[in-house]
Amino acid sequence: MRFLFAVFILFSILYGDTSDLTKEEKTWIENNKIRIGLSELYPLTHINKDHQMDGFVSDLLKLIIKKYDLKTTVVSVKQASIPLAIKENKIDIAPLVAGNSVENNLGVYSSEILQIKRVLFVKKEQNKIKTLDDLKNKKVAIVNQLGAIPDIKKNQLEIKVERTNNMKESVQKLLAGDVDALIASPIIIQEYLEDNLIVDLKAIPSISFEPSKMFIFTNKKNPLLQSIIEKGLNSISIKEEKELFDKWFLKDLATLPIIFTKKEIDYLDKKSHINLCVDPDWMPYEKIENHKHIGIVADYMKDFEKKIGVPLKLVETKDWTQSLEYMKEKKCDVLSFVMNIKSRQGYMNFTKAYVNTPLVLVTKRNVSFINDLQSLKDKKIGIQKNFAYNEIIRRKYPNLQIVDVNHLREGLKKVERGEIFGQVTTHLNVAYAFQEEFYGSLQIAGKFDEQWHLSVGVRKDDPILLNIFEKVVDSISDETKQSIINKWVSIKYEKSIDYKLFWSIITFLFFILLLILYTYILQRRYIRKLTKVKEEIELLNSTLEEKVQQRTQELELSNKELKLKTSELEYLNNTLDIRIKKEIDSRKKQEQLLIQQSKLAEMGEMISMIAHQWKQPLSALGTIIQNIHLRHSLKKLDDEYIDKQRILSNALTEKMSKTIDDFRNFFKPNKEKQYFSIKDAIDKTIFLIDDSFKSNSIKIECQIANDIIIYGFESELSQVLLNILTNSKDAFIENKINEPKIVIKTKKIETHMKILVSDNAGGISNSIINKVFEPYFTTKDSYNGTGLGLYMSKIIIEQNMQGQLTVKNNNQGVEFSIYIPIK
Repeated sequence: MRFLFAVFILFSILYGDTSDLTKEEKTWIENNKIRIGLSELYPLTHINKDHQMDGFVSDLLKLIIKKYDLKTTVVSVKQASIPLAIKENKIDIAPLVAGNSVENNLGVYSSEILQIKRVLFVKKEQNKIKTLDDLKNKKVAIVNQLGAIPDIKKNQLEIKVERTNNMKESVQKLLAGDVDALIASPIIIQEYLEDNLIVDLKAIPSISFEPSKMFIFTNKKNPLLQSIIEKGLNSISIKEEKELFDKWFLKDLATLPIIFTKKEIDYLDKKSHINLCVDPDWMPYEKIENHKHIGIVADYMKDFEKKIGVPLKLVETKDWTQSLEYMKEKKCDVLSFVMNIKSRQGYMNFTKAYVNTPLVLVTKRNVSFINDLQSLKDKKIGIQKNFAYNEIIRRKYPNLQIVDVNHLREGLKKVERGEIFGQVTTHLNVAYAFQEEFYGSLQIAGKFDEQWHLSVGVRKDDPILLNIFEKVVDSISDETKQSIINKWVSIKYEKSIDYKLFWSIITFLFFILLLILYTYILQRRYIRKLTKVKEEIELLNSTLEEKVQQRTQELELSNKELKLKTSELEYLNNTLDIRIKKEIDSRKKQEQLLIQQSKLAEMGEMISMIAHQWKQPLSALGTIIQNIHLRHSLKKLDDEYIDKQRILSNALTEKMSKTIDDFRNFFKPNKEKQYFSIKDAIDKTIFLIDDSFKSNSIKIECQIANDIIIYGFESELSQVLLNILTNSKDAFIENKINEPKIVIKTKKIETHMKILVSDNAGGISNSIINKVFEPYFTTKDSYNGTGLGLYMSKIIIEQNMQGQLTVKNNNQGVEFSIYIPIK
């Protein structure tokens, strides 16, 4: 029996906690499967590579699904089509909709789950759009999602809205100049720009739009489901929400709302105000001045007041001691800034600390830095009475003579006059005091290991109010904390320039320049040598016929002379094979020189391709360096961001390194045959020219039906493909073809591999199509073409690889066919 009970408890833990659900809600869950309408809005909602729902809102739903053991199925639906899908009863839940974007008669909105900021993006070179007035009559691209476009049209009537289906379309329209700007949430556009290394856009921070408040929408036909979802949202802890929030977003791109329980909302609705006690004189943290609460803590309280929606009524006291007495007497509901110590736990509860500040020792300027405060035996040290650390310091440092002071300023005056050795306070207190009065006469001479952990104190008999303040304290962002501190205590940082990084970049760029210069000199040298070889070959061809005729005349000697010279002829016959072999070897060497000449003739264009390949990574690296410097100057440079930028930088430099390796391998002459993949050879060739072709809007489509491993020279096949592709590129540019496109197909035909390369450049004139494989035949001028590319391509395929290379015109352009034997 005990075993069965244990199993029951285990299953209850594993398969969800439904203790807060009614009997009707539990029965509904058992008998129904929930259809979730999911849109592609990364990182909010999307379907990942494993065909599972993913994203911030999806993860929130997963917590509810796991808690209540809900049965679900995902229905892919466009964001703009959500109302229709609900109306036609195709989905039960839309996990991400903006307020008022779906008619209320179709269902119910949940509590607010997120606020998404929207920002204007333009091209980097755009300097004319700086305010909303500059957008008059301008075209602005907006993704057609619920609530976004009606809101923009309502508030900015003179903007011409260009609807797009997704973020990719919006960005492409902006880059192409079809629109003047785009409006998007940084959390949605950021991933797309980073994945595609797009660095040509910039945000206009001065132009912003009302944030979109996001909700979960439930079909009206399922009222019990709406109640289940709302209870599930209320059950998610602030810690869980923040973990998901930090997982998916940068903290300054969205706002996470506080979700109060129904009991907490009812409590706040009944409250006309909450009585607040403070320390009346403890700047820069807080002070009562002209019956108003001011200082760092006052700014926190204003933020808290805004979030709970109930006024915090200041109860004035004459000093800190009286504030503590008022909390004991329940004249105050909360104490703004207090440390949790045992003597106060009888009449107060405490939230999590929202300020953690180190304790320091302030002395005269002539005192050396103190490493060990235990060494200050019998020194008089001032601490404000009734402060939490008064009793802690007395207990931990018994050798010190503690002197109670009423106020920090009183203690610092005593230090100045030499009445006490030092004063204990926080670093912000002393920073404020130095700004106001004591700069130049006093200094911070030591630091305690302890920190002051300060919380909101709440009446012992009010646990609901404690929970409310626990949530608002948890909701404080690091940016809010820093901005409040900077408002009251100005801390100047010395800016520095990373000269090591600067000179590293300059050295790298100089090396690239030298590499390009060396390649150019090498090219000119080889061209001169190959020109000389070409002249020798032409001379050899011109004299070869005469030599053959002369040899024929010698062989036509009379029989008598032949008989007399039998021994001589036998000698000639014996050496003829050797001479023929030498001649064949000489011809092969000449052919290899022609192959290299063809390669080197294309080197100038290859250098241009490398420049295209490197332009974007270099630009992206520059942007990364600027962002790191900016975050460093703003003190926002953390390890996570550095790791992310390091990974991105490594990817960029690896891409550049691969470009150089492929360039070097392309120009390395083959020494021996090797096994290689047809697909790899095609992919490597396309990689070399990809950026160059993209810059001319040339699309290359690969249809690899079969990938075959063959035995031969991979770089020579790459050279053939490169010759064909660059000829197509030149034809596109010369004929000014709209939407230029090249299609590469492969197909296995029994014992051969067939590679078809076709384009839509208009084809080759029928009068010259039969001459394209002849040596030195070219339709380009002498500067742009040598006439060796296709001639050498035919030699490579038909002689070196025992295949066949042909060409013909098709309906739109030209088609080259390459047949290569597999064995």
